[in-house]
Amino acid sequence: MNSRSVVAAVGAAVIVALLTACTPEPQPAPTPTSTGFASEADAFAAAEETYRAYVDALNQVDLSDPATFEAVYAWTTGEANANERQTLSTMHAESLAKTGSNELISFRGDTGSSSLPTEIAAVACVDVSTVEVIDLAGDSVVSASRPDRYALQLELIASPTTPTGLQIASSNAIEDPACAPVP
Repeated sequence: MNSRSVVAAVGAAVIVALLTACTPEPQPAPTPTSTGFASEADAFAAAEETYRAYVDALNQVDLSDPATFEAVYAWTTGEANANERQTLSTMHAESLAKTGSNELISFRGDTGSSSLPTEIAAVACVDVSTVEVIDLAGDSVVSASRPDRYALQLELIASPTTPTGLQIASSNAIEDPACAPVP
């Protein structure tokens, strides 16, 4: 080996050593859970996004057109899905019509009741004050005692079928002072 080759080889070895010695160890990225959530905050944000999408789908329902029910069904599973199918099918069969929109007032994840990453518990406050359900005679079938706002205890579970990775598994009315009607 001539001296020029030795100098070039030593120089290349020094450059490689300098470059690799100065490169920091790569930091591990947050490990997503099986549902893709890197944190509890991410899971609760996805749960809220899921519930908002469900409310939007519900607001788009035309009771005379069962095809519009499909978007609601897509955001639900289990008990919630069975309840929606029963309710919407009955309303359609009775030729009822819906006016107005549900409005999500607040949403909070329930850290004490969640089993992340597969189950998320949350409480939603929904304003239904503008929603009317009307029969063929044009009369409202909504009870006069219906509150304008409902607090709902929600259970959402992991799902590969929605963009958020979650579906609503159950929804039950509860008492929650934070959702009390404004006087």
